[in-house]
Amino acid sequence: MTDHDPTHGARLMTAPTPATALVEDYLTRLRTATSDLPQAPRAELLDQIGAHLAETVPPGTDETAARQALDELGRPEEIAAAARAETTPDARPDRSGSTAYDVITVLALLVGGFVVPLLGWVAGIAMLWSGPRWSTREKVLGTLAWPLAVVALVVGLWALSIQPGGIAGLVGLAVLVVVLAAGFVAIFAFLLRVALARG
Repeated sequence: MTDHDPTHGARLMTAPTPATALVEDYLTRLRTATSDLPQAPRAELLDQIGAHLAETVPPGTDETAARQALDELGRPEEIAAAARAETTPDARPDRSGSTAYDVITVLALLVGGFVVPLLGWVAGIAMLWSGPRWSTREKVLGTLAWPLAVVALVVGLWALSIQPGGIAGLVGLAVLVVVLAAGFVAIFAFLLRVALARG
C-alpha cells in the first residue's frame, strides 16, 4: 500500500531546513505508527495532520517554532493510539441489548416508585445501571431525577413553613412545583426518546 503524503509536493519545492526536517521526521513517525489503521481513516488522519502542519509550520519557520508546533500537536504515537481506539470495535460503547428493555427501564424509573414504593424505583435504578446501552450521563440523569425533585420539594415546603408568606408563599411553592414537574418530565422524555431512537 502506497503511503499517502499530502506534503510531498510542498517538500519538492522547498529547500530542506531544520524545521522541514523535523516535520518530515514527525510525519514519518506518524505514518509508521498508523500503519495498522484501516486505509480510509489513516488517509484522512494523514491529510488532517499534513494540512495542520502546513499552516503551523510554513516555509521559513525557524526550528524553535517548529518544535513548539509539533509539541503542541502531540507525539505521533499518541495520535495513532487515539485514532486506533476510535476505529477498534471493542473500544466503542457496548450497544447490545433491546429497545424493549430500555423502555421498561425508563417506565420503571418513572412510575416504579408509585407501584411498589421505593422498591420499584430501586429496581428501575438497577435496570438502568445494568443496561449496556445507556451512557454514564444518561444513567446519572435517571438516577438523580427523583431524589433531586423530592429534595427540592421538601426544601420548598420547609422554607414555607418557617417563613409563611401567605399568597406569595403559595404562589412561589406552586411555581416550584411546576418547574420541578417540567424538569422531571423533560428528563424522562429525553431518556425515553434515547431508548426509542436506538431501536
